[in-house]
Amino acid sequence: MIYIFFHALLLLLSLSPLIGTPRAQQPLLPPGIPAPSIIDDVRLRTTAADENLLLLSIQNVSGNTECAAASTATYFYLSFVSYGNYTALPGEGDATGGLVPPQVISMSFAVANAATGIYTVCAFPLGYLAGGPGTWVDDASWQACADRKDTDGTHRFTIATGAAFDLADRYVAVNQTWFCHDDDGRLVAYTGVANGTLEMSCADGGELGGYHVENCTSADVELPVTLL
Repeated sequence: MIYIFFHALLLLLSLSPLIGTPRAQQPLLPPGIPAPSIIDDVRLRTTAADENLLLLSIQNVSGNTECAAASTATYFYLSFVSYGNYTALPGEGDATGGLVPPQVISMSFAVANAATGIYTVCAFPLGYLAGGPGTWVDDASWQACADRKDTDGTHRFTIATGAAFDLADRYVAVNQTWFCHDDDGRLVAYTGVANGTLEMSCADGGELGGYHVENCTSADVELPVTLL
């Protein structure tokens, strides 16, 4: 089964009542790639998701009385971790009317903050095309994830999340700014970062829409957060 960025698209749709509008991003998939089987598979995975994520999703939101204490030793829980490498088949990616782009590599995962129970989706390309022929260049810089809008009944605030992934080392990093009340009821911002190396399992996805596909996935992981 193909694990690609429709994971992120489906998660965004399912979480849309909870997550703010994501920032504009580059196209993550080659055009014309169908996905019915992908969506069906994600639905199956969602119903059988790890119990930790299900528990996180029903916790109280930012501003609960335990949020500040939990933030001192929290972790980010990553699930649905996958990236896909799409390479145009010979004769399909030339400069004379071939597929555009000739190559796309993109990453996606859901991330939950154990301190708040708030989760969002990260989906971003792992590089860009450069030069006349369109050579793929890896990019491990920070990318914006979907923002989460929240309120404590008095204040409205944005929980901003960013992520980066080094394709060569399979090293992922996540940062987030979230909000909790202190003992005096004041709203306090916390910023934390977590990172680690993922154990990715890759498989040949065959041919799809004129592209050869390689699919790589990781088991769900917990990354301890360091407050900044």
